[in-house]
Amino acid sequence: MRKMIIAALILASSHTGAMAWGPVGHRMIGELAAKNFPSQIPAFLRTPQAQFEIGQLAREPDISKNAGQPHDADLDPGHYVNVSDDGTIRGGPKLSDLPPTRRDYDTALRAVGTNQYAAGYLPYNLIGGYQQLVKDFAILRMTLAAGKYAKTFSMTVAERRRFDRERNLREMLTLRDLGWWAHFVGDTANPMHATIHHNGWGDGPNPQGFTTARGTHAKFEELFVNANVTDADVAARLRPYRACACTIAQRTHDYIAASWALVLPTYEFEKSGAIDQATPESKAFVVERLAEGASQLRDLVTDAWQESAKSTLGYRNPMTVADLESGKADPRELN
Repeated sequence: MRKMIIAALILASSHTGAMAWGPVGHRMIGELAAKNFPSQIPAFLRTPQAQFEIGQLAREPDISKNAGQPHDADLDPGHYVNVSDDGTIRGGPKLSDLPPTRRDYDTALRAVGTNQYAAGYLPYNLIGGYQQLVKDFAILRMTLAAGKYAKTFSMTVAERRRFDRERNLREMLTLRDLGWWAHFVGDTANPMHATIHHNGWGDGPNPQGFTTARGTHAKFEELFVNANVTDADVAARLRPYRACACTIAQRTHDYIAASWALVLPTYEFEKSGAIDQATPESKAFVVERLAEGASQLRDLVTDAWQESAKSTLGYRNPMTVADLESGKADPRELN
């Protein structure tokens, strides 16, 4: 039976949309991050039920694969970015100087004979997901302010009820958006999701004779994790909160670059046999990567909540969250 499972995983990982960490690793990252959210994060995201749900939702982008076309072709490349040995994305833009939008990114890649679907667009999933969470939190803040200042603005019973219902809706949507995005934050912690050498060394010179076998990806991220790593192992390695004091674009670059720098150690462990048979060193390496995924998710959610207080909401009649939370702006006029 185990041979059949291994064969199935290797077959699955031979496609460009290989999974990262597998369901166990992604659940760990989502759930452990949620268990370590600071007290400033809204309480509905810190309950045992929310922790479970974020862990489950963090698996969703992989579980949703094989839905058909165009679903898979459009979404699967969002799980990775193929950074070459020279630090460029397949000979196109540098990881350190990514274009501001996916459209610009795709244009730059097409200029060198490739595109975002071949090279992967993980950085833009990280940035876009963060920006969405900031807005989710901002809208949630608005609904809370509506309840706080209902009497100030002489709201009717029907208006109060509408804002209560909207708050419940925003909580569900925020949890869903956070959980889905958690998957890509977790993907980024895996060095094989930040390199052209994503499943066996493959492209480019291979002077150290690293494996070129398909199935290396699944062996590292799923078989090893399932056999050797527990939640307690990862929880013990979460680092303290680290503020970036930078843009989300810069934080995304730094996170991906740190994973990319660990591609060689990953293949060195595989070459020595320490992925087939865990050693203390290889286990510590994988545990640290999972812990960094959970730590990054916790930090990014914390930063998104803080940034949401400085947001602006509305299209035709924009309002600052600060004005809404101080009672200076009437949320009924937001549109």
